[in-house]
Amino acid sequence: RPTSAPTVRRPTRERAVAERVVVLGGGACGMTAAHALARRGADVTVLEREASPGGLCGTHQRGGFRFDLGGHRFISRSAALHALVGELLGDALLLQERRSVVLHGGARYHYPLPLDDVLRHVGLARGARILGSFLGERLRKSLFRGPETTFEQWVTHRFGAAIYGDFFGPYTEKLWGIPPSEISADWAAERISLLSLSDVAIRLFGLRRGGARTYARRYLYPRLGIGQIFERMAEETTRLGGGVHLGARVTAIDLHRGHARAVRFHHEGREREVACDRVISTIALPALAKMLGGPSLPREIERSAARLRFRAIRLCNVLLDLPEVSPNTWMYVSEPGYRMARIQEPKRRSPHMAPDGKTSLVLEIPCDPGDAVWSATEEALWDRCMDDLSRLGFRDLRPATLDHFSTFVAEGYPIYHLDHRRDRDAVLSFVGATPNLISCGRQGGFRYVFMDAAMEMGLAAAEAASGGERAVRAIAALGSDEGSLLEARALTA
Repeated sequence: RPTSAPTVRRPTRERAVAERVVVLGGGACGMTAAHALARRGADVTVLEREASPGGLCGTHQRGGFRFDLGGHRFISRSAALHALVGELLGDALLLQERRSVVLHGGARYHYPLPLDDVLRHVGLARGARILGSFLGERLRKSLFRGPETTFEQWVTHRFGAAIYGDFFGPYTEKLWGIPPSEISADWAAERISLLSLSDVAIRLFGLRRGGARTYARRYLYPRLGIGQIFERMAEETTRLGGGVHLGARVTAIDLHRGHARAVRFHHEGREREVACDRVISTIALPALAKMLGGPSLPREIERSAARLRFRAIRLCNVLLDLPEVSPNTWMYVSEPGYRMARIQEPKRRSPHMAPDGKTSLVLEIPCDPGDAVWSATEEALWDRCMDDLSRLGFRDLRPATLDHFSTFVAEGYPIYHLDHRRDRDAVLSFVGATPNLISCGRQGGFRYVFMDAAMEMGLAAAEAASGGERAVRAIAALGSDEGSLLEARALTA
């Protein structure tokens, strides 16, 4: 049963600064930056293109049900960030425990994927092959230290070719839409929990239970969805004198002598303009570079920006007249024959995400804007998803469906192609030549970071905009260490 986090003091204004700061994007990073600036007394304006704050961490409502744009939860090793979220939400913040599985080959494996759990499911012959592959690669890695530039190399060297071929390879290609041999090893190093031989042996002989040690099981979650954090930030920013414009599409940044002096945007059917002393941008880094460079954008920067691509997500949200579907918070679907990559049941994070006696599902489907999945009709996509769920072992959910609808995320996951660091650094350097502009966040830093790291970027950007000396690339690099990304030292662990 969920319990409430302790109530703490309300946010207050801290100190006055004179700067006029325009924040492009009201997601986790941008809204956190704007809120921090408003508390310092800044003249801050947020321009958010969606109808509600939160960006990728927004929450949508439909018929008394609530749906996040993905599998978000709040975990951080930062005491300051915990205090901030506690101040905003008080007893509306729940303490929950994650339960995740991988659906594969008719079996359900614990997530993170422990080798001993895999061996228990696949049978003696297949298990011996997997274990032999794993041990062989570990031995080879200790004797021959070859390069690890691709996702395929990184995973194979640590888990063996058998587990890579069964789990990591197919899931990764479905998620990103390109072969794992074309994806940088950086993504694996940031996102995959390592298993040591001692961990495997201890669990195989029953001396310790539980999942991989690098993942926190407990997390904090708002009663009304992850977007509640940023809705509260928007309310507080407005109360403190800031402006939050929703449905505002940025069209241009006006430069004078190399400095950003005004931002133009389309809002409520009109072209508008707001003057600025500083800009904090969380819009996609390639789009920002084109906006700043215009027709004079250097060719090498244009080429690097074009290579910085994002993977889109279409989410099929299903409202169900059932009390529950599964005990799991979310379920990963590794096999390429199924449309969805992950299944979520929102009420497992908060019982307030669905009316009493009912539940819902969020089916995350990786795609690209304009492709067959992105362009499919609501009915066709829902029908295909119902077929997939039935094949995965869930009962036919069609009769229990009350309603269904899609939400779309065009710029969901930065694609770490093999030379992404070089391209990202080149574009960040170009953007950084505008001294009163900071680009940060998942899209603005082209970094596949968790929500808490994006929020920390926002706090650092607010500090820099208030006179701090944090450089653009230093802010964009926040959260790059494996400890923060793998939640090893989360305060909720």
